[in-house]
Amino acid sequence: MPLYKYAVILLLISTASFPLFSQEETQSSVKKQIDIGIQNLSKKEHAKSLEELVSAAEVAMRNEWYPQAFDATLNIGTNYYLMLDYGEAFLYYSKAYEIAVEHLSARQEMVVFNNIGVLYTEDKDLIKAKESFLKAYETAKRLDDKEKIGAYAINLALLGNKTGDLDISDKYIEEGLPLLNDNPILFLMGEIARAENLLLRKQYIKAEKLALSLLPQINDLSLLRDGITVNDRITVLLILTEIYERQQDYKRAFKYALLARSTQKYIEKRTEIYKHLARLNSKTLDFTKALAYKDSVLIATDSLYAIKNSALFKSEKLKFQIQNYQHELSKSREELHKERQFFYGLIICVILGMGFLILVYKYNSLKHKQRKKIVELELAKEKNHHLLIEKQNREREAIVSLERERLKNELDIKNRELTTKALFLSSKNELIEEIVQTLSTNSQIETNIVIKKQIGELKKHLKKDTQWDSFFVQFEEVNQGFLDRLRAQHPNLTPGDIRFTTFLYMNLNYTEIASLLNITAQSCRKRKERILKKMNVSSNHSIQSYLSGI
Repeated sequence: MPLYKYAVILLLISTASFPLFSQEETQSSVKKQIDIGIQNLSKKEHAKSLEELVSAAEVAMRNEWYPQAFDATLNIGTNYYLMLDYGEAFLYYSKAYEIAVEHLSARQEMVVFNNIGVLYTEDKDLIKAKESFLKAYETAKRLDDKEKIGAYAINLALLGNKTGDLDISDKYIEEGLPLLNDNPILFLMGEIARAENLLLRKQYIKAEKLALSLLPQINDLSLLRDGITVNDRITVLLILTEIYERQQDYKRAFKYALLARSTQKYIEKRTEIYKHLARLNSKTLDFTKALAYKDSVLIATDSLYAIKNSALFKSEKLKFQIQNYQHELSKSREELHKERQFFYGLIICVILGMGFLILVYKYNSLKHKQRKKIVELELAKEKNHHLLIEKQNREREAIVSLERERLKNELDIKNRELTTKALFLSSKNELIEEIVQTLSTNSQIETNIVIKKQIGELKKHLKKDTQWDSFFVQFEEVNQGFLDRLRAQHPNLTPGDIRFTTFLYMNLNYTEIASLLNITAQSCRKRKERILKKMNVSSNHSIQSYLSGI
């Protein structure tokens, strides 16, 4: 069927190369060559097309640009297919398949399987054609490519019509058509496959209605321009011819057969049209015309063979031209290789010179960095030394502070001991004084000379207690230099004033001091005021804070 040829070209044009970003300009020029080759292919200018595609394939393979190499190789095969050289077409499709398997993806493999299926169909090997179409269809299923699934389903449907598997064909049509709504050309081809299927099922009314609705669409210039061929129109006309022939409506059968003959452009369809006309003339008993059309079938068949032989000759001629072109390209590459070797040598020398300069620069830079590092290390060492000294000073200060704190604590402890001792002496003296007073008021004791003498001794003991001498010696040991400093700053103080001041320094109250000195609390208060005047200290100022500062 002519639909296969269209499917090959459509799938080739829709094949997209993978984008590679390195050396984009060179790859872009190769892609441009491939596009020019495809344009020449669509115009059937095979020599020009092959020249561009072979050159592009060479460059792409040499540079390992596999997407471009695949596109070029596949389109070379299509050139040979359209030139009826199926062997050479199969060879290049096989090369494209190898590139797809080794370097690309299943999407490219799918395209090759479809094109090989078309080759097998043209070569009447329908079993292998079905195998190839099924591989393409199953791959499209795995990739979930809706449009390709639809296109390959229609190919399988057309093949099913050829092999008589009408139910399978119908199943593929029902699956493929809904997937092709966005592609009017492929959708129209699916409808042609449906019309043919209906004809083969002998559903003539449905087949006629569908085929008649397709003719105006095929005649649409935009569809003809975009890909629907004259052969597709002939296919629909022959479907109508056969429908009316089977219904024995020979008048209309002749009408569409003659329309097909007037429409035909390529020799491939001529034999099929003449067969229909010969059969129709036989059924209408016009044997003269029937024989004439049978002769036309033979002539058309001979012409087709001649055309195929001519195409093969042109193919071989193109092969020779391509081989010659490849030989010249090889010589050109050798010369280019020599020039490259010279330039590579020059580049190596330049690189070595630049490398030497870079090494010198790096050596000097390294020395500078080392000197800078040494200076930084020395600065860091000096800084660390200063930090160490500061740390040691802080530690010494901390030790001194702790020592001071320890001494102060010891002093406080000893002063508390002195205070305790002073309070003990004070309480003892208070007790003795209380006893003396009690005994003195007793009238019986007044007449007792012995007891009176002992009371006198107790009073002398209160005035002169030897324990106080040891107390002040101990005070001097605890508060070394305090008494000397007090005498030096206030030489006008008497020994009694100094003793009183000592009690104030120890933070004793008036009652405790009065008990120690055997005087009244009021006398203590007056004595303190007198001492403050001697020391020239304001009465508003705390005597304890003043004495602590001496």
